[in-house]
Amino acid sequence: MRKTRAFLLGEKGQTNYYHVVSRTAGKYRLFEDDEKEAFRYILMRQLKFSGLRALAWCFMGNHFHLLLEVPDKEMATQDWTDEDYIKRLSVLRREWSTHQLLEKVELHRENGNDKGNTEIAAGVKERLFDLSMFMKELKMKMTLAFNKVHDREGALWQGRFKSVLLESGDAVRTVAAYIDLNPVRAGIVSEPENYRWCSYAAAVAGVKSARQALTFAVVGRQRIAWKKVEAEYRCLLYGSGEERLGGETPEGSKPWKGGFTQQQIEKVWQAGGKLPLAAALRCRVRYFSDGAVLGGQNYVDNFFNHNREHFSERRKDGGRKMRGAQWGDLRVLRDLGTGVLKSKTQSPDQ
Repeated sequence: MRKTRAFLLGEKGQTNYYHVVSRTAGKYRLFEDDEKEAFRYILMRQLKFSGLRALAWCFMGNHFHLLLEVPDKEMATQDWTDEDYIKRLSVLRREWSTHQLLEKVELHRENGNDKGNTEIAAGVKERLFDLSMFMKELKMKMTLAFNKVHDREGALWQGRFKSVLLESGDAVRTVAAYIDLNPVRAGIVSEPENYRWCSYAAAVAGVKSARQALTFAVVGRQRIAWKKVEAEYRCLLYGSGEERLGGETPEGSKPWKGGFTQQQIEKVWQAGGKLPLAAALRCRVRYFSDGAVLGGQNYVDNFFNHNREHFSERRKDGGRKMRGAQWGDLRVLRDLGTGVLKSKTQSPDQ
C-alpha cells in the first residue's frame, strides 16, 4: 500500500476530509500542558491562515490527531486577487519570516513592482487549502517553538504524518468520536470532557468554534444548535462502551453506568466476535490510521476506479469489509487482515 501514498488525496472540485496522525520521534512523551497549549495556539493560527478546518482534534503526550476539512483550492480562491492572497499573510504577521515578506510587499508597492507582488501572491496560494503544506508548516512551527523553549536541536516528529481519506457522513462522525476518546483509551481520564486537550472538552466548555465543528462532523450541517446534536454525539462517545463504576467522587456522587468492561471488550474481539461500535471506539482502531480510505462501498470503489493504475489487475474493487466490530456500511480501501483492534492496555500511548 506504500505506493498509494503519492496519490492518496480526494477528488478535485470538492471538499475532502482527512484523519491525520503524527508522532514524536521515538514516540517519547515530550508534551506536557504548556506544550499542548502552545500547540493549540499554533494549530488555530495555522488553520486560519491555510483555510482548513479541524472538525475534531486531540493532543496527547507523544502524538496528535486531527480531523481536517480541506476545501478545493481552485473553488475556494476562484475570485481572489493578488491583494486577497497578500492580506492572508496578516494572520501570520508575528512570525519573522512573514514580517519580512510583508516588508517586501510594501517595498514593491513603493516601487510600483506589481510583478513582484504577483509572485508573492502565487507563493501564498501554494500554501493555502493544501493538506501537505498545512502539515509541513504546522509540524515545522511546533518543532521550532519546542526546540527554542527546551534549548534543543534536531527533529521533533517521527517522519511523515499518516492520513486516511474519509467520506462525509458516517466515516467523519465515527472518526471524530474516535479522536475524542483518545485520552479515555490511554487511561488518562474516564470521560473525554475531562481532558482539556480534545475537541469534545472544548465544546462542552462552550468554545463556539469547537461546537460548530463537531456539529458539522455529526450531522453534516453548520447552522444547527449544538444542543440539538450534543446528545447524539455523546451517545456515540459513551454508547455501549466501557462500564463506569458509581460512587462518591471529588465532583460528587456519580451513578453506575452499565456497559462493557475492558476485559469483556478484549474477550469478545479475541474470540472473533464483533463489538458494538461504541465499544470498538474504546480500542485502538488501525483502520483509522492505516486504512487509506474510509467510507461507504461506493465512495471507496470510486476512489479505487479513479486510481486503478496503482493496483494489481487481480483486484476488482476497492471497498473491503472491516473486521472486529459492527461497522455498519463503512468500508476501507486497505484490508489490514489481523490486529485491527488493540486494547488500551496493549497500547497505552494511544
